Amino acid sequence: MKKLIIFDCFGVIFDEVAPPFIRKYLPEKEAAELKEKLFVPADRGEISYEQLLENMAEALGLEKEEMILQWNSLFRLREEIVPYIERLKEKNKIALLSNAPEGVVEKLFKKHDLERLFDKMVISSQIRMAKPDNEIYQYCVSLFEENFEEIYMIDDNLKNLEKLSEIGIKPIHYKGTESLKIFF
Repeated sequence: MKKLIIFDCFGVIFDEVAPPFIRKYLPEKEAAELKEKLFVPADRGEISYEQLLENMAEALGLEKEEMILQWNSLFRLREEIVPYIERLKEKNKIALLSNAPEGVVEKLFKKHDLERLFDKMVISSQIRMAKPDNEIYQYCVSLFEENFEEIYMIDDNLKNLEKLSEIGIKPIHYKGTESLKIFF
């Protein structure tokens, strides 16, 4: 059975970074609003990663250099997922679909030698589309130019999974590697 399994990056392969970082400085509601205001333009490629960091430092009242040091220390690979992806890749096509500013995911994947795990990688800022818009999922699937009997999207954010069944993608809410047991 031919399957395509699509993974999110932050919250699945790497720890989530933006929400916990911003919540250190702001209450939950304000943090969510600021994340939306700052990160959506960066995820859509409308502003650079550098501009995002400058805007975030200004919005939080932090010195940019100190903020960047704190920020960069939060990018932690969830090493436990790597063997699962390796095993899934043996019999399936594997894709990455991430909302991220340009350059962030690429740098992390190179540092941790993760590119080898994915047949295709789609980063929102590079194509100026972002999750949860269905067009980005359809774009990702179209890159394979083949038909799949089943397509799955693994994401920690329920908002990114809500409308996937409308386009024939099976959502999997990631809560840890036990969420992947469906494949084994």
